[in-house]
Amino acid sequence: MTAILRDDAGMTVAEVIVALAVITVGLLALISAMPRSTSLIGESNLKTTATFLAQQRLEQIKNAAWTLATPCPGLANPAGCDGVGGAGSDGAAAVAAWADETPVASYPGFQRRVRVCDCSVGACNAPCGIVATNQVRRVAVAVTFSRMTGTGQFNTATPETVTLVTLVTQRP
Repeated sequence: MTAILRDDAGMTVAEVIVALAVITVGLLALISAMPRSTSLIGESNLKTTATFLAQQRLEQIKNAAWTLATPCPGLANPAGCDGVGGAGSDGAAAVAAWADETPVASYPGFQRRVRVCDCSVGACNAPCGIVATNQVRRVAVAVTFSRMTGTGQFNTATPETVTLVTLVTQRP
């Protein structure tokens, strides 16, 4: 009975080496995941900033006087209404009041484009998705940004774009 309580046997060297190997493999797996997770955090930060800049401009447009949200001059091509295209078929910019920003002030690496289209224009009815009157405008804000490289530089070869689109109507 006393032999069971007085077991002086400890861990063998082989058991310690196996335990160290298991811990080492686990730590190496965690260390290898760190650069990828850091990269994803940085990418999320850029997307959040782009979304913030687009939402900021949308709010400014919603609160602007209706006269600032004029229809696209001479627009006959819905490609100018998508927030990505820069002009209608006549080459006129969508709205001069909301000029393209390259770069956005205080945000290097971000460019912001705004397109406001009158949904009563026949070619714009399809992008608006409604049968509209002249009291509805489609507002698209596209923010383009460059991803960061591993050295902290902007990679302009693969830009990414966040586009927010909404419909705005005239207040009574």
